[in-house]
Amino acid sequence: MKRSLAHFALFLLAVLEMLLGLIAGVAALVSLITEMVARATAAGGDSFARRVRISPLSPRLRTEMATVLSGLAGPAAGGTR
Repeated sequence: MKRSLAHFALFLLAVLEMLLGLIAGVAALVSLITEMVARATAAGGDSFARRVRISPLSPRLRTEMATVLSGLAGPAAGGTR
């Protein structure tokens, strides 16, 4: 009885490990797709700006905007109050 319970627990842990790996893989794939869309959008914005003869956003401004947006998306350094 003890042995079969141990095998069952090991089986459950293996299934849990596979499930968590699948979730991590899906999250990585979504992140990769999001990054590709962001890069394509940035390239499209630059080519559009050149086509209508205006200066595109500078890389420094893009970095600052990304920093601001990531700060809005994440919790503050002090945590919630």
